Amino acid sequence: MKVLAFGAHPDDIEIGMGGTIARHADAGDQVVMAVATIPNHRGTRRREAERAAAVFGAELMLLDIPPGELTRSRATIKRFDKALETVGPDVIYTHWNSDSHQDHNAVAMATITASRDNRCALLMYEQTIPGGIVPWGFRAQSYVDVTLTMPLKMQSIAMHKSQVRANGGLWVQGVRGRAMYRGYQMNTEYAEAFEVVKAIDVYFREWNHRAKATAGPR
Repeated sequence: MKVLAFGAHPDDIEIGMGGTIARHADAGDQVVMAVATIPNHRGTRRREAERAAAVFGAELMLLDIPPGELTRSRATIKRFDKALETVGPDVIYTHWNSDSHQDHNAVAMATITASRDNRCALLMYEQTIPGGIVPWGFRAQSYVDVTLTMPLKMQSIAMHKSQVRANGGLWVQGVRGRAMYRGYQMNTEYAEAFEVVKAIDVYFREWNHRAKATAGPR
């Protein structure tokens, strides 16, 4: 299975769904982590993103959108269209479309637009910590048990040393705490939650594709 996860900045994917990324990789899925922009300290944060992706054994894709141009525009959506064309994903993950950060919001909406004609599942992960308070509530509709992959999630976040220094220890505790909260909701130690935009049984789709391929001409 091919997995494509979008994040506005380096560390967003790791914070929002690093445990799920690790589970996909452990299952042998091809995982691509697509980062839309690097807003500052480009060299440092790129290296951190590369190290974090290596923790999972995932591929890092940099869309290299200038920070000031990351909006829901035709130019941005074309970059996302290209990423989908390149990867051909079965499952897409992106930011929550009500995230308080404008870059995260732009990435969510661009992803939804780019995936309009694709037969693939689309899920949104929770607002990145730290995040602003919003007047909407995240609807946790799909849960993934990340108890076994939580160490890899935290290891990948630790690769972003510049952000750990900038945000402090409480930031790291907040990430772990939310995973514990979501785990409690599904009676496990740690979990990650997603809001579903489009749910498609990719395994059935693959079976259906093979059935058609072997059916021969009518």
